[in-house]
Amino acid sequence: MSMDRYVRARRLGLKEYHARMQRRESPYLSVLDEVDEQVNALARRNLGLVQVPLGKIVGTASKGRTNAFAANYMPLLDPGSEFSMKWSGLVDSIVTDGMRQPVKALEYMNLFYVIEGNKRVSVMKYLNAVSIEAEVTRVLPQSTGTLQNRIYFEYLDFYRDTQINYLWFTKPGSFAQLYTLTGTKPGEKWSSEVRTDFEAAYMRFRAAYKAHNGDKLPITTGDAFLIYLRACGYADAPRKFDRQIRAEVSALWTEFAKGERQDGVTLIMQSEDMKKGGSLLNSLFGPTRVKVGFLYDRDPMDSGWIYWHDLGRISLENALGDKVETTVRICGDPESCEAEIEKLIGEDHSLIFTTSPLMLAASMKASVNYPEARVLNCSLLASWQRVRSYYLRIYEAKYLIGMIAGAMTRSGCVGYVADYPICGMAASINAFALGARMVNPRARVVLKWSTKMGFDVSRPFDDPEVDVISGMDVSAPRHEDVECGLYAVSGGQKRSLAVPVLDWGRIYESLTQSVLKGNWKDDGAETAQAVNYWWGLSSDAIDIVMSEEVDAGLRRLVELVKAHIREGVFWPFEGQIRDQAGVVRCAEEGRLTPADLIAMDWLTDNVIGGFPEIGELRPQARALVELQGIRQGALPDASRFSWQE
Repeated sequence: MSMDRYVRARRLGLKEYHARMQRRESPYLSVLDEVDEQVNALARRNLGLVQVPLGKIVGTASKGRTNAFAANYMPLLDPGSEFSMKWSGLVDSIVTDGMRQPVKALEYMNLFYVIEGNKRVSVMKYLNAVSIEAEVTRVLPQSTGTLQNRIYFEYLDFYRDTQINYLWFTKPGSFAQLYTLTGTKPGEKWSSEVRTDFEAAYMRFRAAYKAHNGDKLPITTGDAFLIYLRACGYADAPRKFDRQIRAEVSALWTEFAKGERQDGVTLIMQSEDMKKGGSLLNSLFGPTRVKVGFLYDRDPMDSGWIYWHDLGRISLENALGDKVETTVRICGDPESCEAEIEKLIGEDHSLIFTTSPLMLAASMKASVNYPEARVLNCSLLASWQRVRSYYLRIYEAKYLIGMIAGAMTRSGCVGYVADYPICGMAASINAFALGARMVNPRARVVLKWSTKMGFDVSRPFDDPEVDVISGMDVSAPRHEDVECGLYAVSGGQKRSLAVPVLDWGRIYESLTQSVLKGNWKDDGAETAQAVNYWWGLSSDAIDIVMSEEVDAGLRRLVELVKAHIREGVFWPFEGQIRDQAGVVRCAEEGRLTPADLIAMDWLTDNVIGGFPEIGELRPQARALVELQGIRQGALPDASRFSWQE
């Protein structure tokens, strides 16, 4: 019986051997000495007894009888050989009495190479065991800055906290996201209960994912698990029934399949894409009236950001009249956002707009449970096929305001107050700085952060040379009067120069019209593509208003540049641009793409100041920065974006 097992195992080994030979790959086990020739000179650390995932054991520490095993650890030598007899006897022993002695292995870059016990590993893999006990010594590679090396050093910090070795990602910053999604913090040791809960959630997900042939996708199971947690949350995951997890995995399959494909997100840059008329049939049988829900995280009277969105909702009502009915729900607690979205779905709202990036997870969870729901989240980083996202190209307005600042400053020193160091903010700061330099080559921009602890909104800059300041874009009606937009400071007096105008109503009206016209499915969102509406001057979604303090000549120049941006004749990020370190980020004859701006994590060489660390921010600002912070590894790979001009 045991020799029959050997024959079957050898058959698997020969199949792997021939498949690899056809691909011109080595058919044998990997050898650590050959993976890194300097391995013997590297530092080592004893990890003691460790449960090692068998899937992560890939070879041997040194070249010995590696030709006895195929690359999948199945045997290759002839039945009847001494090796086959020992392998067969070991099967009988392990099946009867279990593993009696741990193997010995080296861990390098979160892969394991056996020093002693290759046959035991082979037998356990044949028996479809999940893990094996091993005495492990870690081999610490040098820091090289390569992608895998960066991920590994992030893994080391995670391992120190959790002792978990079965998880791996393909993108830097993923372990940081995992901390956030599980409600844990780097540097805090996981208790045995926390580890047990996490393992239960991960292994149940893994089983459902593998049953869907997830191992054939070009992402790791860890990558897929991160997608799952962002969509479905972690709190209930350890205690979910298997059938529920299988249903959620099935609902998320297009997200997993999309993986890291370069065409993962389509940016729709013009409102004309949604204004096309539906077919006559769609018009005849489409809805004549739609209900549109809006979910706010604060009262519009207390938040300038939400105030702008509520103005957009009112604009939608004014534009469509009795064709639309809007509903507002205020949900300050992220934990209850999902329930509020589900209520709106249950009340037959055709569209639901969640107006904060903090609501993305709740939006995604609701869309998994209700696949037919049309849920959109106001964020720039969302790359979900099920939840479309929308945002405005605020940097276009900032470029124009920067031009006014550069022309109006007498000292050449301009202040800029930013709020959250998140995705998209770098583009706005840099656009402002480039606009200032366009009209004043000596213009410098001093950067401050309103969300940083100790910031004084009434006195943002102590430097008397800062005589023009770009402050908050808009204040809430109930807040104390503060200077918004661009203003000049002279002799203790402040003079308003210009303010940006964000017209979210343009997006809300156009998307609602698409439902009324019956062409919601025509813009690609029903494919595996994620869709992000990112509109600007060309769609009348943003603008600026200049005060009488701006003289006629400067006003004409700004209006001319605005018209050229609107028509696509002028692009703010074009020509040579250097960052603060002097590195050329855009060549003399080049231009940065929309995807480059979304992934931007640097500042131009005429900006003084940098991005704050998360620990420097006020506590209430940290949740958003943890989710979409420039320094939190949240910025996307620019190659994943395509766009429609």
